[in-house]
Amino acid sequence: MTTRERLVLDNPDDLGWSELTAVTEQAADPVDGELLARIMHVSDAHVCDAESPARMEYLDRLSDPDSILRRRLGVIGTYRPQEILTVQVLAAMVEAINGYPDPLDAVIVTGDLIDNAQRNELDWFTRVLDGGSVEAWSGDSGVSQWVGSIDGYPWDERYWHPDGPKGAMGDDLPTRRFGYPRIPGLVAAARAAVLSPGLAAPWFAVPGNHDALLQGTVAADIDLRELAVGDRRVVGLPRGASPLLTLEGVAPIGPARYIHDDRSPEVPAIPDGRRRLLRADELQGPWVRDMGRVRFVAMDTVNPAGGWQGSIGDAQFRWLKATLDESADRYVVVLSHHPSWTLINSYTDSEPRHLAAEVVDLLRSSPQVIAWLAGHVHAHTSLWHGDGDRGFWEITTSSLIDWPQQARAVEFLRVDGRIALRSTLVDHAGRRSWSADAIGERHGLAGVSRVLAANDYRHRDGVRQLREGTDQDRNAVWWLADPHP
Repeated sequence: MTTRERLVLDNPDDLGWSELTAVTEQAADPVDGELLARIMHVSDAHVCDAESPARMEYLDRLSDPDSILRRRLGVIGTYRPQEILTVQVLAAMVEAINGYPDPLDAVIVTGDLIDNAQRNELDWFTRVLDGGSVEAWSGDSGVSQWVGSIDGYPWDERYWHPDGPKGAMGDDLPTRRFGYPRIPGLVAAARAAVLSPGLAAPWFAVPGNHDALLQGTVAADIDLRELAVGDRRVVGLPRGASPLLTLEGVAPIGPARYIHDDRSPEVPAIPDGRRRLLRADELQGPWVRDMGRVRFVAMDTVNPAGGWQGSIGDAQFRWLKATLDESADRYVVVLSHHPSWTLINSYTDSEPRHLAAEVVDLLRSSPQVIAWLAGHVHAHTSLWHGDGDRGFWEITTSSLIDWPQQARAVEFLRVDGRIALRSTLVDHAGRRSWSADAIGERHGLAGVSRVLAANDYRHRDGVRQLREGTDQDRNAVWWLADPHP
């Protein structure tokens, strides 16, 4: 049995905060066969301009553990304490991928490259993967307007302030109730230049809902485009409005909308044209790439009319069927952001949309399909679609924004009339133990992000374990019949 190191949470303190410790877990069994392709699967980097006025962090407090609406609204996800460190995590993952011991045919990113559909976010993401220097800030070059800054944003106890309280203010809620640490200088360090070596292997991306829609949910209009680059920032629900208005802003099925109006409280923001919202023609649509006998077929499952769950438009569905018909002599791996069970967004303002069962039926009727790789759910999962050993495996990989911040190497092998999919999880190169005085070190900030993600106070009820996946979702080998014996 081969083992490898795995990071887990250590014993929590009285407020529930846990450091990370290393244990051993079993590696996937070796497979002796013909290697068809080897790729690295990365998903949901959520490279984030946390200082943008087009964000709706104020909604997230309604899903805090003490909110009476938490059970009605679920986890909203418009604010994370580690959201200022996404560029550092991505750069640390680039280093880890470059250090993977076996050669890769490609790195495939299944959507949510960025967090809020902004041009500057996409520029940062691309520069990290291609190689170069990135400074992840917008607005004022000298003062951060992130919600956790003590200088550029009004004090609000619901947000974590790594520099500590402002003036005579008491500790914020994450520090006081959930044990979050003080890390003086973190906000300034997060804005400093990050140098990425760039990926050594070619990379390809699939669009996700956060790449195309504001906060992954709302289609941009003229007013929202002005908000993104403008001089005002909404900081709360409209005065007198029901908190249930939030449901319209975070709708899984369209339509969805930003819910501010002329009653909404605002603070000034520094305008910045680099934050402009992306146009549809700036996003990658469906594509096909061959790597040996393996054909990768990428679908765009984002519903452009709104809603954070997915579906496939009619024209693309017909394209997918034709592409599969033309690929009968290949081993086909389908790629998308949304996994099958999240293809439920039937809302349309134009062409019909195709949902989960119809897409799965199409893929099952195409015996050359051996796998479907997706993201979106921020978790390691695996699901078999088939009868007996004939069908395909659907596999999702965790995000880089939430715990456990891992990628997945996948090997496609041909073995005596069967196909093996061999999985190996990969941690980024961030520090495994952190300290406040190490944030200036090369991997210090990525290490801080990982421990913050592990301690997310909204997910101390079992969500962390769901995101880690079971042993069968992590380092495993999945088998199916060879469609081309």
